[in-house]
Amino acid sequence: MLLLIHEVILMDGLIDITKASRLLGVNTKTLRRWDNEGKLKAYRTIGNHRRYKIKDIENLIGEIDQNTQRNVFIYCRVSTKKQADSGNLLRQKNRLIQYCNEKQYNIINIFEEVASGLNDKRRELIKMLRRLNEVNSIIIEYPDRFARFGYNYLQEFCKSLNVNIEAIQQNEKLKPNEEMVNDLISIVTCFSARLYGARGGRKVKKDVQKSIEELEKKRDENSENNNESNSDK
Repeated sequence: MLLLIHEVILMDGLIDITKASRLLGVNTKTLRRWDNEGKLKAYRTIGNHRRYKIKDIENLIGEIDQNTQRNVFIYCRVSTKKQADSGNLLRQKNRLIQYCNEKQYNIINIFEEVASGLNDKRRELIKMLRRLNEVNSIIIEYPDRFARFGYNYLQEFCKSLNVNIEAIQQNEKLKPNEEMVNDLISIVTCFSARLYGARGGRKVKKDVQKSIEELEKKRDENSENNNESNSDK
């Protein structure tokens, strides 16, 4: 591998995106995403083209080699059947599969669920948690795909069994009014749990769940648009 790398080095010690993708066995779109995520930094030429340091590529190859035997579960979830029927669940699953393939993870099983993130009795989630001894990691898209609330407890539980939860994306930056809505939803949901069964409690909980589902739908659309809009000169 190192001999091949040195054969394609340019005079300035950098290689272009096409040669870097060939060495790493991924497409150029993946390299652009890695650049945006900070996983593999690209240096820009005067013409604004990406160039990569050989040392950075060698280090990343070493990391990939260490992960080749990593066994993982994929967990994907949408809140409603309508979202699943529109293809959101399938697209989410495909993004997670693509990520695992790029990292050379060994996918043991894929758990798909149509349920609210507030539901603590999700069938597929429980089935997966009972099989944690089979894997090193759980791959999810966002932390709240795993759990809307109580994520840290689940994370600590998994960690106690030497299982890592790996979220491939962080929540996109929200506008100030959307951040306020998220904060209000968190507060209202906490109190609605106490009101559940009391007068009006069910309606409060239903309204909160509807608001969360709308935010999740918007984020799904943003994720898909971001994946489609990544381009390079």
